[in-house]
Amino acid sequence: MQRCFSVLLLAFLTGVFACEGESVRMVGKVSVPGPAELETGFLNPPDEAKPRTWFHAMSANMSKEGLTKDLESMAEVGIGGLLLFNVSQGIPVGDVVYNSDRHHQMIAHAAAESERLGLSFGVHNCDGWSSSGGPWVKPEESMKMLVWSEKLVQGEGGKGGEEKEVKGVKLGLPTKRENYYEDIAVVAYPSLGSEFEDEQRKPVVSASDPTFDVELVADGRLDAEARLGEKKASAPWLEFRYEHPARIRSASAVFTDRHVTVMLQTSSDEGRTWKDERELLKVRTGKGEWAVNDHFDFIESRYFRLQFSESVELREATLSRTYLVENPLGRIAMARTENSDFGDIGTPPPGMIIDPDKVLDLSEYMNEDGVLTYDFPPGNWTVLRFGQTSTGAFNNPASWEGRGLEVDKMSRQAFKTHYDAFIRKVVDNSSPVAPNALQYVEIDSYEAGGQNWTTGFDSIFRARKGYDLIRFLPLVAGRFMGTSASSVKGAAAGAKLVGEQGASEAVLHDFREVITDLITENYFAYFTELCHADGLKTYVEPYGFGPLNDLDIGGTCDLPMGEFWMNREMTMVESAVSAAHIYGKPVVSAESFTSTPQINWRGNPAMAKLSGDRAWARGINEFMFHRFAHQANPNVTPGMTMNRWGFHFDRTQTWWYNAGKDWFRYIARGSYLLRQGHPVADLMIFVGDGKPNSRFKWDDFDPAIPKWLNYDNVNADVLINRAGLADGAITLPEGGHYPLLALKNCDHLSLPTLRRLVEIAESGVTVIGDRPKALMGYGHTKKDYAAFTELAERLAAHLHPASDWEAHLANHDLTPDLRAAGNDSLIYEHRRVGATDIYFLVNESSSPDTLLLDLRVRGKRPERWNPLTGAITPIRRYAATATGTRIHLALEGEESAFLVFRDDLPMMAPLAIEQWDKSELRVLGYRPIDEPWKVIFRKFGRYPNTNSTAFPRQQTLTYGHQAGFSHAVDFPELTDWKERPEEAIKYYSGTANYRTEFDFHPTSNATYHLDLGEVDIVAEVKLNGRNLGVQWMKPFRLDVTDALREGNNVLKIAVTNLWSNRLIGEERYPKQDGGYQMDGYHPRKKMPAWYVNNEPLPLGPRTTFTTADFYDADDELLPSGLKGPVRIIALQELPLAPAAAPKKD
Repeated sequence: MQRCFSVLLLAFLTGVFACEGESVRMVGKVSVPGPAELETGFLNPPDEAKPRTWFHAMSANMSKEGLTKDLESMAEVGIGGLLLFNVSQGIPVGDVVYNSDRHHQMIAHAAAESERLGLSFGVHNCDGWSSSGGPWVKPEESMKMLVWSEKLVQGEGGKGGEEKEVKGVKLGLPTKRENYYEDIAVVAYPSLGSEFEDEQRKPVVSASDPTFDVELVADGRLDAEARLGEKKASAPWLEFRYEHPARIRSASAVFTDRHVTVMLQTSSDEGRTWKDERELLKVRTGKGEWAVNDHFDFIESRYFRLQFSESVELREATLSRTYLVENPLGRIAMARTENSDFGDIGTPPPGMIIDPDKVLDLSEYMNEDGVLTYDFPPGNWTVLRFGQTSTGAFNNPASWEGRGLEVDKMSRQAFKTHYDAFIRKVVDNSSPVAPNALQYVEIDSYEAGGQNWTTGFDSIFRARKGYDLIRFLPLVAGRFMGTSASSVKGAAAGAKLVGEQGASEAVLHDFREVITDLITENYFAYFTELCHADGLKTYVEPYGFGPLNDLDIGGTCDLPMGEFWMNREMTMVESAVSAAHIYGKPVVSAESFTSTPQINWRGNPAMAKLSGDRAWARGINEFMFHRFAHQANPNVTPGMTMNRWGFHFDRTQTWWYNAGKDWFRYIARGSYLLRQGHPVADLMIFVGDGKPNSRFKWDDFDPAIPKWLNYDNVNADVLINRAGLADGAITLPEGGHYPLLALKNCDHLSLPTLRRLVEIAESGVTVIGDRPKALMGYGHTKKDYAAFTELAERLAAHLHPASDWEAHLANHDLTPDLRAAGNDSLIYEHRRVGATDIYFLVNESSSPDTLLLDLRVRGKRPERWNPLTGAITPIRRYAATATGTRIHLALEGEESAFLVFRDDLPMMAPLAIEQWDKSELRVLGYRPIDEPWKVIFRKFGRYPNTNSTAFPRQQTLTYGHQAGFSHAVDFPELTDWKERPEEAIKYYSGTANYRTEFDFHPTSNATYHLDLGEVDIVAEVKLNGRNLGVQWMKPFRLDVTDALREGNNVLKIAVTNLWSNRLIGEERYPKQDGGYQMDGYHPRKKMPAWYVNNEPLPLGPRTTFTTADFYDADDELLPSGLKGPVRIIALQELPLAPAAAPKKD
């Protein structure tokens, strides 16, 4: 069945994309520019290479005037496009209702302005950022889950052959969410002894809070909840007191509080003291729902407690004598658990395995009122009533008008309804005014939780897997089940081809596989199909806490998108990167620079650059900024925020038009290089057949994969249907060549996958991993098992341990692609463009470093391409080696480098190796610029009357690139603005212009650098009227040789700081914002009328307005301004000896 899904996915990827017009990017089409074209594209990147941004319209606050100003600012600074989100989180509500006619007029206006300005334009597929839902989704079209009720009955049928009236049994209604429930099946089986005990010997349940309704959490339903403990209370508990000692083997609880943990405790002295037994396994089942559901060898006591770490909103809590499967919610796709993270399913005690052949399907015997009328054989019977209900997941964080149930991810019909309700309207309304503007639609974060049913799922399952799921439904309730002879295809009567525990594992895998495949096909792939029919491309973040196969999903969209946060480990980029690489997609996007409230208005390009460089080195080549907040009222600054979330990537930022513009050009140049040609890596990691699955990384192996060994994760679909084999390597159509394949999550494999792995191993590819243990899934024949055994033996003959990664490469006569002597933590990206090789690497340390690099490139001239300046500089500190090229490279702290090897240029004589550590420049001397400075401060807003007389009261000032009021202040020496006595300067935010004059007498044999010393945060330098550019990264140093002149010189430096000091200063004064107040996750409060009407901030002491407060009046001010020391450094170029020419034979 793996082959079936793979073929379907391949057909989608080739068929759908091939039939679309020019407006849809062709997946797999890889650009291969020539060397001259590559250089031109680097110096002047095309619009496609420019960074993009998410564009958040917050809480129905939108205006055409604000949209125009926002988009014009994007175009001016070099942003290439935007994706419009409507999000409601904390910000009071404006007057543009989601999906209303006025809302679509706003979207059409944004589309038209984007087309006018040359910006690409797209929208998120629903209100909020997760995932796909709205008020048009009916409960029967929403995400669904299996629910059940249990009842024990005593059978008396068949006694003496006498006829008798059979009494009906009322079966409890399972959980009913969103007023929706449909029955699926009623099954019964001979009761387990533990189930009978649980029914007959129930505990007395009490709570730490005597007013808590313990009956509510013991009714087997999840559609109501109650809070246990006061909000601030610690360690509330539920107590279970049994009349006699009970052997408890499982415990569960369902709640809505994210940070709660649950400890199982026992008491041996009638509840006077308590002993911690185990912290229960916690899983996430939805956007706002968590659960503990754990099993263990029995714990015997009369007194048990579930102790919660804090106050908790409880929906259900139970203890049971029945031993359940390990992580039952994960195994039934209601809680995200990687297949490779499942523990052993467990070893149930004797008598706790249900025989499927004894399971009765009694569905036809229950009437519409839930009354079951059936003459049970003698004995105790457990009856399970199964049905489907909504998971209750809503799109978030959305406005009340745009909020609704998440659409069924397994139903094409349901998703079509969703698509037509909003996206279709966007297409229809924007096309007449801007026919070429709308280009993209996105599915962002998948935060909707689990789904494990859709209407007709049992029939779909039978069609795909060949056996009846209904008799195995007790597995969903966590019970163990054995094999069914009648369910095994082609086996002799009574055959038991899977072990008793293995049957449970096998069926549950099949269950998850059908779920994950349906979500890939009917949600993500169908989304792209619908968008392509409208000439649109798709962005998808192919991961999240749900039953997802990341690589399969990434293969269905045009633009896989990862995610990275400022100053955090990059754990959410690899699925998107690998999916793009293995499916031949040249652009790998990322939600970029997402940040916590601690970053706030402190964020700036220098702070962010290292995070972006790290993402580049991991394969990302398009930044989609998180986030640009739409400034619906353009008369206030800094203005709108996305609640408290950043990065504050806004046109109202002080650095937007100087450092921002420079940084965006840097990004465009680097992104252009990193999407040319194809990626180079030596290793593929196969993620296995077990589902759900995502990706593996360096430290998932023992020993860990070295950082110098680049890899891509790969799925079965690509291995079987897309990859080729040549010269002892796995190959991809775009040029990828992988001599190594590592196996993970491969204890259980399907026959098609195993056959392909044998082909790969026998072709000469080095395959690293362990022998597969079992055939994946249930219902196989004896012939299947024999084939598995034979293939597994063939594969085992070619398997290698993960003991020596370098030796594995050496087996293919290869050395590491790039390795730094003494620095095995260096990460890099390598692209090959025809005969040109491009390497990108980054010094992640804040200290300078000198690297000695060995690269697997021969006979090509090395150059350094600098995306900050556009400079292309030949590298002279290099030498040819037996295996490639050795380069000596000096990097400043947090500096990165593009190394480009071209074979169309004449080779330059390298420096002799003994010269590599010597500088090519000698310092001749320093000339301090300690003359007095005149500093002109320019500011936006109305400044209050304070003790300072630096600025007149209520004087209108301007900042940045706008003309306006200016006030000159003498700085006899350079000092930090925050140390100045004038409050107007101490709390100043914006740009100030420094000016000084000095005498200088340059000599003809020297080079001169201007060193600005310490700058916070941006400096734009002009010397003698010549603009020398913007400096925003340490060291603040630039070549001024050509700008210096004999005698008098005029130096002007425009220095920009951050908003923080101004906002801290504002906190000293009362607010004048008309009662503005934030309003929780789903706001209902209205935005003040002055803001909605695009009026200025009401008069008062404050000059700024922002929708989220990050500062207090007593917060420490941030360093600001030009602090120096400023000096001119005289340098002399030193001739260094070239390497000796190779001797002739």
